[in-house]
Amino acid sequence: MNTVKKSTKRFTAVLLCFIMIFLSAGYLGCGKTFAAADESYITYNKVLYDDNKELCDRLLHGMENFETEINIKDFKVPVSEKEKMRYIMKTVLRKNPQLFYVDSTKYMLGSDSTYIAAIRPIYLTDKQTAMAELNEFNEICAEYISKTDANMTDFQKAVIIHDELILNCKYLNEDETGHITAYDALAGKAANCQGYACAYSYLLSLVGVKSEIVESSAMYHVWNKVCIDGEYYNVDLTWDDPMPNKTGHTAHRYFLLSDSAISSGDDEIKSHYGFDYAYYKSDSTKYDNAYYHSIRTRLCYYGDECYAIDSDYKSEYFNCLVKYDLNNDSVEVVKKFDYKWSAGATSSWKYGYMSLEMFDGKLYYNSPDGIYVYDPDSKSEELFANLDTADGECYGIIISGDVVYAGMAKSPNEECTIVNAGKVLKDVLYGDVNGDGRVSIADATEIQKYCVGLTSLSDEQILRADMNKDGFINIADATLIQKYIVCL
Repeated sequence: MNTVKKSTKRFTAVLLCFIMIFLSAGYLGCGKTFAAADESYITYNKVLYDDNKELCDRLLHGMENFETEINIKDFKVPVSEKEKMRYIMKTVLRKNPQLFYVDSTKYMLGSDSTYIAAIRPIYLTDKQTAMAELNEFNEICAEYISKTDANMTDFQKAVIIHDELILNCKYLNEDETGHITAYDALAGKAANCQGYACAYSYLLSLVGVKSEIVESSAMYHVWNKVCIDGEYYNVDLTWDDPMPNKTGHTAHRYFLLSDSAISSGDDEIKSHYGFDYAYYKSDSTKYDNAYYHSIRTRLCYYGDECYAIDSDYKSEYFNCLVKYDLNNDSVEVVKKFDYKWSAGATSSWKYGYMSLEMFDGKLYYNSPDGIYVYDPDSKSEELFANLDTADGECYGIIISGDVVYAGMAKSPNEECTIVNAGKVLKDVLYGDVNGDGRVSIADATEIQKYCVGLTSLSDEQILRADMNKDGFINIADATLIQKYIVCL
């Protein structure tokens, strides 16, 4: 701790000192922003914030504008209340995850002999770098919220962002340093519990859903409470993220639980405790026993219909593509599968490992050796891609941009190797190999040349060339094009 004395002709009795304050005990290991998160949308330490709102807002404004020194002398915070100042700074940073470029463990405190006069934040990078990171952060946030629309219910928005964040972020445990910010979770795609919770609350604020960031020092853990139809429920993304990291899979066991349920510590729930100070109580048990808690795939919304795949061998809907009605907590079987994942020469794993994605109104899912696409309108299924299983089977898929990726592994207990399985095309015109918008003899010729090694085809061309959708490009596809032309 350093003390600097400075005498002036006007203030001979004033002592100006800058003290480095370390906040490590208060943090857990576990341009402008895209859209300013309204202060009412994210809650943390609400009583302290409400009692010191103007001071908190002053600090927020200063850090948003990269001020090197924020004058707070007019608030007359006694020097003896340095600990209170620590909690105020912590509250501002927790309620505003977009301030990820501010060091969350220390700041400089300026004081005279009586009052704290100024706060000097410690910025992790220079302003130019921070602004570049903010722009990146905003673009990623825009991608996340584009998965929702204004007509969705708060439940739908909350579960879609929950699934998207888990599917794109890898959990890092408390033994690994850093990774505590919303930026780490969204841009770095790796975070501990604090990074998950901060990112989730911030994304929810952008779509108008209120939440609280909940902390348990006793558990060394952070999670969220989310407001649905006026009631707050517990959501723990960290414990809904499967380990080891599983491509295309997200649990919902800890999505919208009451305080009593999340504290139960039964066979399905790891007990949460030490969060009595949380401002909002979660007394409603509305969702505690809902069917969706057993779902381990993304919940995909097509219009008003919600699709999922049940992979729980104990469920009556095991290995089924289902439509789920939240209002009635009811299930309708759309399609039954009999896929099994090998656990040796003569045995198989009990659980199923299909995952579910949606693109352009179509559902995509995997078997151990292939990827399929299902059209909810026509109720038809097509093969999208065959997969090479020489080094393992497919344990899940994910769509990023317009590319389908398969997660290949030898068992469900190891992380997957990600393989590009091909591009998803809107309104595919099968047979249009050369991409000129029509099916002609020139397309059949392209396939024949490909089959004898005289030309190569792009992923998009291969998808269009697979006329019989068997996953292979051969003379049979060229023949089908010729028959198609004759019938025109």
